[in-house]
Amino acid sequence: MNNNIKNILLTNFKDYQIQKINNEASHRKYYRLKKNNKLLIFMDSSEEPNEFFSFINIHNILSEINISIPKIYEIDSEKKIILLEDFGDRRFDKIMKYNNIKNLLSVAVDSLIILKKEINFNSSYEIPTYNYNTFKKEISEFIDFFYPYYIKAKIPLDLKEEFFDKWKNQYNELNLNYTSFVHKDYNLNNLIYLSERTKHYKCGIIDFQNAFWGEDCWDLFSLLEDSRQYFDDQYNEFYINYYYLNTKQNNSIQLFKDKYYFFNCSRQTRLLGRWVQLSKNFNQKWYLDFINITNKRLIKCLQIPSLKKIKILYHKLIPDLYDY
Repeated sequence: MNNNIKNILLTNFKDYQIQKINNEASHRKYYRLKKNNKLLIFMDSSEEPNEFFSFINIHNILSEINISIPKIYEIDSEKKIILLEDFGDRRFDKIMKYNNIKNLLSVAVDSLIILKKEINFNSSYEIPTYNYNTFKKEISEFIDFFYPYYIKAKIPLDLKEEFFDKWKNQYNELNLNYTSFVHKDYNLNNLIYLSERTKHYKCGIIDFQNAFWGEDCWDLFSLLEDSRQYFDDQYNEFYINYYYLNTKQNNSIQLFKDKYYFFNCSRQTRLLGRWVQLSKNFNQKWYLDFINITNKRLIKCLQIPSLKKIKILYHKLIPDLYDY
């Protein structure tokens, strides 16, 4: 394996030691390059050319604002490879048990506020815009993968139609505005703690190539309602209000929260199906371990009064939802 990597490495880095880094749910390959005290990340996107160019595009945008993202040292557009700054392996999800979760969330939310305040909607950035078709495709993963996995049968047509009708009606009730920059996967596993830096710069942000224009609340619930790690959520209400006040929202706090919980609920719905799909596609059963955490997040979200109709729907789809 290492010999194959050395064959495609840029000339100046062929004498580096190579260590493969495990990467989940992606065809990109990551390697850590080491020589004496110098460390680099080698990203091979040869099997994902579209995401390679998207990564560079989003990196150029994020490089203009005051947050911590890895520097790019070398790019080979023909081979679809990039040499990046190594932020280390102190991912938030790996260190949260040994660190004050409020401190980690604080630097993450402050970085998110910078993202929202300094990137204004600009159609020339060539970032896709979220829409209802994307939304429907995402929640379909629940119907296509989780429901047959859990119920052991295909969903009846009438229930399937009711599922999409209820979600579409709820979607249409909100005054949605897709003009905010969204990282999309602003989760604990994509944030790396940089202890030597100060303030919000301690939060190293990676894996941003799937960014889109969407609702302002998206990245906040991705962080606070992480579907892989269940942590004490006693600070969620504080950070929702803190974020709202520091991003100068045009809507009321209630409308902001309604959107927050609506999209969080749809995301947890999607991820229940996604874990089943990934376990099959990559033959990795450990993805199914995330179902319990995701279900807890979903159950909590369904207690929000504005989601009462969705809650009734889910009790019809999965009668023993609370026992899962």
